[in-house]
Amino acid sequence: MHQTEQIVQRVEHERMVVGLRNDGVVHVYYKDRTVIDVPLQNELIQVVRDLCKGERMLYIFEAGHQCSLNKAARDNAIAMEDQVPAIATVVFAPNMVYKMIANFYYKFNKPKMPYNVFTDFDAGIAWLHEQKAAHKASGQ
Repeated sequence: MHQTEQIVQRVEHERMVVGLRNDGVVHVYYKDRTVIDVPLQNELIQVVRDLCKGERMLYIFEAGHQCSLNKAARDNAIAMEDQVPAIATVVFAPNMVYKMIANFYYKFNKPKMPYNVFTDFDAGIAWLHEQKAAHKASGQ
Protein backbone atom coordinates (compact mmCIF):
# COMPACT_ATOMS: atom_id res chain seq x y z
CA MET A 1 0.00 0.00 0.00
CA HIS A 2 1.56 3.28 -1.13
CA GLN A 3 2.06 6.22 1.22
CA THR A 4 0.81 4.46 4.34
CA GLU A 5 2.17 7.37 6.41
CA GLN A 6 -0.73 9.47 5.14
CA ILE A 7 -3.43 7.08 6.40
CA VAL A 8 -5.37 8.57 9.33
CA GLN A 9 -8.02 5.85 9.58
CA ARG A 10 -7.62 2.25 8.45
CA VAL A 11 -9.91 -0.76 8.13
CA GLU A 12 -8.31 -4.12 7.36
CA HIS A 13 -10.16 -7.17 6.10
CA GLU A 14 -8.94 -10.57 4.99
CA ARG A 15 -8.57 -9.53 1.33
CA MET A 16 -8.31 -5.74 1.42
CA VAL A 17 -7.19 -2.68 3.35
CA VAL A 18 -9.17 0.55 3.14
CA GLY A 19 -7.52 3.70 4.41
CA LEU A 20 -8.71 7.28 4.70
CA ARG A 21 -5.77 9.55 3.91
CA ASN A 22 -5.15 12.92 5.55
CA ASP A 23 -5.86 14.60 2.19
CA GLY A 24 -9.38 13.13 1.98
CA VAL A 25 -8.59 10.33 -0.48
CA VAL A 26 -9.89 6.83 0.24
CA HIS A 27 -7.13 4.33 -0.61
CA VAL A 28 -8.39 0.83 -1.37
CA TYR A 29 -5.66 -1.81 -1.48
CA TYR A 30 -6.45 -5.39 -2.53
CA LYS A 31 -4.00 -7.81 -0.95
CA ASP A 32 -1.82 -10.16 -3.02
CA ARG A 33 -3.64 -12.90 -4.93
CA THR A 34 -7.09 -11.47 -4.19
CA VAL A 35 -9.90 -12.40 -6.54
CA ILE A 36 -12.25 -9.44 -6.53
CA ASP A 37 -15.77 -10.81 -6.49
CA VAL A 38 -19.26 -9.48 -5.67
CA PRO A 39 -19.09 -10.41 -1.95
CA LEU A 40 -15.83 -8.45 -1.65
CA GLN A 41 -17.40 -5.52 -3.48
CA ASN A 42 -20.30 -5.61 -1.01
CA GLU A 43 -17.84 -5.60 1.90
CA LEU A 44 -16.10 -2.61 0.35
CA ILE A 45 -19.38 -0.70 0.06
CA GLN A 46 -20.09 -1.25 3.75
CA VAL A 47 -16.57 -0.26 4.83
CA VAL A 48 -16.69 2.89 2.69
CA ARG A 49 -20.11 3.89 4.02
CA ASP A 50 -18.88 3.53 7.59
CA LEU A 51 -15.57 5.29 6.91
CA CYS A 52 -16.95 8.21 4.88
CA LYS A 53 -20.24 8.66 6.73
CA GLY A 54 -22.05 9.31 3.42
CA GLU A 55 -19.71 12.09 2.30
CA ARG A 56 -18.64 11.99 -1.35
CA MET A 57 -14.92 11.22 -1.54
CA LEU A 58 -12.02 10.63 -3.89
CA TYR A 59 -10.84 7.03 -4.40
CA ILE A 60 -7.61 5.41 -5.49
CA PHE A 61 -7.55 1.65 -6.03
CA GLU A 62 -4.36 -0.38 -5.85
CA ALA A 63 -3.93 -4.13 -6.21
CA GLY A 64 -1.17 -6.34 -4.88
CA HIS A 65 0.50 -9.07 -6.92
CA GLN A 66 -1.62 -11.47 -8.96
CA CYS A 67 -5.00 -9.92 -8.21
CA SER A 68 -7.91 -10.47 -10.57
CA LEU A 69 -11.49 -9.36 -11.08
CA ASN A 70 -14.04 -12.03 -11.93
CA LYS A 71 -16.76 -11.48 -14.53
CA ALA A 72 -19.59 -11.10 -12.03
CA ALA A 73 -17.65 -8.38 -10.19
CA ARG A 74 -16.79 -6.64 -13.45
CA ASP A 75 -20.48 -6.62 -14.41
CA ASN A 76 -21.44 -5.45 -10.91
CA ALA A 77 -18.91 -2.60 -10.82
CA ILE A 78 -21.10 -0.10 -12.69
CA ALA A 79 -24.18 -1.02 -10.65
CA MET A 80 -22.31 -0.45 -7.40
CA GLU A 81 -21.20 3.05 -8.45
CA ASP A 82 -24.55 4.40 -7.26
CA GLN A 83 -23.91 2.91 -3.81
CA VAL A 84 -20.43 4.39 -3.31
CA PRO A 85 -20.28 8.09 -2.43
CA ALA A 86 -17.60 9.12 -4.92
CA ILE A 87 -16.46 12.25 -6.74
CA ALA A 88 -13.77 10.55 -8.84
CA THR A 89 -11.79 7.32 -9.03
CA VAL A 90 -8.23 6.44 -9.98
CA VAL A 91 -6.87 2.99 -10.63
CA PHE A 92 -3.16 2.81 -9.90
CA ALA A 93 -1.68 0.41 -12.43
CA PRO A 94 2.05 -0.03 -11.77
CA ASN A 95 2.52 -2.53 -14.60
CA MET A 96 1.25 -3.08 -18.12
CA VAL A 97 -1.00 -6.01 -17.19
CA TYR A 98 -2.94 -4.00 -14.61
CA LYS A 99 -3.05 -1.01 -16.95
CA MET A 100 -4.54 -3.13 -19.75
CA ILE A 101 -7.17 -4.57 -17.40
CA ALA A 102 -8.13 -1.11 -16.07
CA ASN A 103 -8.31 0.38 -19.56
CA PHE A 104 -10.35 -2.58 -20.79
CA TYR A 105 -12.81 -2.04 -17.94
CA TYR A 106 -13.10 1.64 -18.83
CA LYS A 107 -13.59 0.99 -22.53
CA PHE A 108 -16.42 -1.49 -22.08
CA ASN A 109 -18.11 -0.41 -18.85
CA LYS A 110 -18.00 3.42 -19.05
CA PRO A 111 -18.00 4.53 -15.42
CA LYS A 112 -20.52 7.25 -14.57
CA MET A 113 -18.05 9.32 -12.53
CA PRO A 114 -14.65 10.69 -13.53
CA TYR A 115 -12.28 7.72 -13.81
CA ASN A 116 -8.63 7.53 -14.82
CA VAL A 117 -5.77 5.05 -14.85
CA PHE A 118 -2.28 6.10 -13.73
CA THR A 119 1.06 4.33 -13.63
CA ASP A 120 2.39 7.06 -11.31
CA PHE A 121 0.70 7.04 -7.89
CA ASP A 122 1.39 10.70 -7.10
CA ALA A 123 0.06 11.80 -10.51
CA GLY A 124 -3.13 9.88 -9.77
CA ILE A 125 -3.53 11.65 -6.42
CA ALA A 126 -2.95 15.03 -8.10
CA TRP A 127 -5.61 14.23 -10.72
CA LEU A 128 -8.09 13.30 -7.99
CA HIS A 129 -7.58 16.68 -6.31
CA GLU A 130 -8.14 18.42 -9.66
CA GLN A 131 -11.43 16.53 -9.97
CA LYS A 132 -12.46 17.61 -6.49
CA ALA A 133 -11.72 21.27 -7.35
CA ALA A 134 -13.78 20.96 -10.54
CA HIS A 135 -16.57 19.28 -8.59
CA LYS A 136 -16.63 22.15 -6.05
CA ALA A 137 -16.52 24.76 -8.81
CA SER A 138 -19.57 23.17 -10.47
CA GLY A 139 -21.49 23.44 -7.19
CA GLN A 140 -22.39 19.76 -7.00
